[in-house]
Amino acid sequence: MKKIKLAALLIAIIFLNSCSDDDDPKLPKGDYENGFFITNEGPFQNGSGTITFVGDDGIVSQDVYKAVNGVDLGNIVSSMTLTDVNAYIIVNNSNRIVVANRYTMKSLTVIEGDNIKLPKYMAVNGDTGYVSNWGDPFNSEDDFIATIDLNTNTISGKIPVGEGPENLKIVNNKLFVTLEGGYSQNNQVVVINTSNNTVEANLTIGDVPNSIVSDGNGNVWVLCQGNPSYATTETGGSLYKIKVNDLGITNFDFDSITDHPTSLAVDANELFYNLNGKVYAFDVKSSNLPTESIVGFDGYYYTMKANNGELYATDAKDYASEGTLNIFDINSGTLLETIKTGIIPGDIIFQN
Repeated sequence: MKKIKLAALLIAIIFLNSCSDDDDPKLPKGDYENGFFITNEGPFQNGSGTITFVGDDGIVSQDVYKAVNGVDLGNIVSSMTLTDVNAYIIVNNSNRIVVANRYTMKSLTVIEGDNIKLPKYMAVNGDTGYVSNWGDPFNSEDDFIATIDLNTNTISGKIPVGEGPENLKIVNNKLFVTLEGGYSQNNQVVVINTSNNTVEANLTIGDVPNSIVSDGNGNVWVLCQGNPSYATTETGGSLYKIKVNDLGITNFDFDSITDHPTSLAVDANELFYNLNGKVYAFDVKSSNLPTESIVGFDGYYYTMKANNGELYATDAKDYASEGTLNIFDINSGTLLETIKTGIIPGDIIFQN
């Protein structure tokens, strides 16, 4: 009888302990688990770029990488891309990719060397990262996409492309690369098959493609700024839709050669862009560009991103002092918050 009672007691203790474990709150992964990051380029050719973190609790932390690691990131922090665990921070003028834990910002390694030269942006497909590189900005023939083995954080190859590769978007195992032109102007989108890392197509689109997004209908959208006024021939901006399945193209041209739109963003099936100090919304099913801007969203923004019904727009101010981030509610058209950033806030990266 005593043995039976003892066995019953042990079973009860195990059951209670298992229930207690199930009820334990989820252990935090790090100080930067819940919220979003802003990469700040920093002063051009001197000083260091930084990273701002905005927590879901509303607390804003500046220069979080240096706060954790005690060292600067380097000159011109162009962008940051997250994988399941890591953050890949692209440091342009310093010719490096700093790898850190995405939740703690603790430095893990640095990817650099001859195969990283003026890197700009990164996209991820499975265990491979793709990084756009200008190479020598005065040599139009050495630009490339570096491939990175994300398991070892080493360079696994290079894919040559045309002049000035910038933004990247991967859809259905196809990598779309905008060729903005570097120190000049270009008008191409390179399509790379990520199954074998070979160039599948070079698409001619509008001049100076500056941003790229994808919608939920199997389309990639590229916003082209057009050649600036100081170019040999000024051209107006344009918006291009590329069907991923057959690479079919539809274009929407802006009215004037002095219209130079920037900062394409997407939320669900609505696109947003900045033009002449105003923000416009474009339904992906529409056949015409909008004629009226969104009331209350005015500003000359450096970068825009949309997320969960909100539009995030950075203002670089004088490009030498601290900038700001404005957060708008898209549905109500109201400004929700203005957040102080570092110098030249460029990329916005959401943890969730």
